[in-house]
Amino acid sequence: MGISEKNVKDILGSEIQISEIVDQRLQETYLLLENTENKPAGLKRRKNRRKNFYAAAAVVIVCIGIPSVVYASVKSGFFEGMFGNDTKKSTDVIHAEIDNGKGGTTAVDIPSKEYVPVDPEKAENMIGQWVMDEPVVTKIGGHTLTVQSFACDKHAAFMYFTLEREGGVTALAGNMDTNLTKGAYFTEDADFYFRVEASGEITGADNIYVDMEKSTGDKLYCSSYILWPEGLKEGDSIELVIDKYPGAARELYAMTDEEKAQEWQEQIKTERIPLTSKGQIPVQCIDLGNDGFIEYSPVSICVDMSKGLGLSEEEAGDPYYMKHLEIKYKDGSSYVIHDDIENINNSGYVLGTDEGYKTAFNRLVDTNQIAEIIVNDVSFPAQQ
Repeated sequence: MGISEKNVKDILGSEIQISEIVDQRLQETYLLLENTENKPAGLKRRKNRRKNFYAAAAVVIVCIGIPSVVYASVKSGFFEGMFGNDTKKSTDVIHAEIDNGKGGTTAVDIPSKEYVPVDPEKAENMIGQWVMDEPVVTKIGGHTLTVQSFACDKHAAFMYFTLEREGGVTALAGNMDTNLTKGAYFTEDADFYFRVEASGEITGADNIYVDMEKSTGDKLYCSSYILWPEGLKEGDSIELVIDKYPGAARELYAMTDEEKAQEWQEQIKTERIPLTSKGQIPVQCIDLGNDGFIEYSPVSICVDMSKGLGLSEEEAGDPYYMKHLEIKYKDGSSYVIHDDIENINNSGYVLGTDEGYKTAFNRLVDTNQIAEIIVNDVSFPAQQ
């Protein structure tokens, strides 16, 4: 009998702390991924060193210099991969009956998701100056990780990358089911794990979307939507952090001797690779004092759920109490990011934190055209 999941977590460090009610919501929503083969390796899932957070719903360095004309197309690939709909397909609400592991089934509704076109020229004008200038290529054993582009603001980050291996990618797995639910995951065959950190203290939580049209068995094209559990400060450095294991993750799971498991973990080698010096996409705010506070940019939003919504302190920290989130534009159109009743989820990722409810957008938002932001049934007029 192998080491229990609890033993592994105790050995490898503090796990993300999730409240009982949030954990219940997660289990209800993501029961589709409760089988063993869909669990990510997550060997180095570290507790954020500044604050805990709730999840709603991971060497040789070669820097490639390329001409600006060529890089323009790379940036367009980033805009399309993160915010467009050329290869991402919108989906209606999916009603499913799945095995609940107790001899029965549970009804699960996977929310609808809409992707929209992105105008590369407009995207360049909105956020282009904060997009990473050159890709970073990293060899990790038999895999090659290429961070094609990266950009971030105070609350979110967006990383477009490829992972390839001759003979087939074995470290990361994803498909249409993971795209609709919790994102791609590191497998038990993985002998490494990577994540994004700010100033070595804030570890981004992410959801990885695998482009099923562009990807092949040997090469995955991925969009990673990342949320910072604590808002970044000006000057925070951004790094790609890679943990190289002494063997495949499955080796650790099979160990029965905790001392040997600890020795195995101590052999993990960590590499830190600077990602960008472009700074952060600026955020704007709607500050109504005790009546409400929202920060937003073209790529994300953070809502302080403790102000203006009539929620208790405990409720304010639980994403379950975000029932409706919508951006209304001056021309009368709107971007419904989340709606419980209509089963809509038009986000890249969602995270509940001490600072508020954070969402990484799945499309670019022209902040100059925002008229108001609706949170549940409360309107927050844009202050322009």
